[in-house]
Amino acid sequence: MSRVRFPRALSAILLLMLAGTTPADDGRQSHDATPGTRGTHIKTAVQRGLVVLQRGAREYPSHQTCFACHHQTLPLLAMKYARDAGIAIDESLFQSQRKFTRESFTERRERLAMGKQIGGQAATASYGLWTLALSDEKADELTEAMTSYLLRIQREDGSWKPPSNRPPLEFSSVSCTVLSALGIQRFGSASQQEQISIAIDRAKSWLATAALEDQEDLNFALWGGVLLGGAQERQADLRDRILAARQADGGWSQKPSMNSDAYATGQTLFILMETGVDSSEAVIREGLSYLTDSQLEDGSWHVVTRSKPIQPWFDNGDPHDKDQFISIAATGWATAALARSQRVVAAVK
Repeated sequence: MSRVRFPRALSAILLLMLAGTTPADDGRQSHDATPGTRGTHIKTAVQRGLVVLQRGAREYPSHQTCFACHHQTLPLLAMKYARDAGIAIDESLFQSQRKFTRESFTERRERLAMGKQIGGQAATASYGLWTLALSDEKADELTEAMTSYLLRIQREDGSWKPPSNRPPLEFSSVSCTVLSALGIQRFGSASQQEQISIAIDRAKSWLATAALEDQEDLNFALWGGVLLGGAQERQADLRDRILAARQADGGWSQKPSMNSDAYATGQTLFILMETGVDSSEAVIREGLSYLTDSQLEDGSWHVVTRSKPIQPWFDNGDPHDKDQFISIAATGWATAALARSQRVVAAVK
């Protein structure tokens, strides 16, 4: 893969940006960033992140019977890419989370097939299909019902919208639209193909002009453009905007007004690498250093929640108390990005 060249002006822009970290520095790891030790530090960081993620995923079904993107999808994302990088994971847990996801949606299969509302709506269904894709599931009656549901609830403008305002994980219509479009593309049955083709074209048209406010919007607009076949000029512009949003500490923030954190940084790095930026590029190396330096002693990354709870809080045994769900999600993205940087094969769709 050819190296990506960045504009000289980018360095000057980055020097003008304010540095920021979330949360406080207490408990963070400090790592030597020399090339000879980088791979070892990254592997260690992945292994420590997996401890947190696997424990959280293992405990979650003892508290809740319904699928959750923060405790199924993102831990499985990190586990899959760790495994791809040759790092050991708990294979039995991976399979049990696949089974838990299937059972959660199987209970609602009839409702899904009829287009009746389910909790979390498009966000839940799209993350569910992504989880099944990460598990290498094949299309069947369940995924056909989930696809049918998403086809029925696509909005007139071509987008899919999250059901609530819970940033950053359940807030962006862009990420919801990209994941929904990718899900129906991956799992649609033969009889659904005509509908799917129309739905994806409508989604692409909406994405081409969608307002992009937060970092998640930018990231998923780029990812969707690459995987769904958007215009090359649009992809180049999005990549430039993502690179320009990097902060002086090497990380990214959820919003321009916020400091860098592991959720935004991990997601950004993962998607940049998946869309063609080589892991050897300086922008990736510095972002990975931000993640390894900000990982806490327990293996997690702490991100403070911005969402008002809509369900009774329960203690899953995860770090960071009332910030446990967003911090687990951040730990998932960060661990996945670090693991992705260790792969030597081409990106997979």
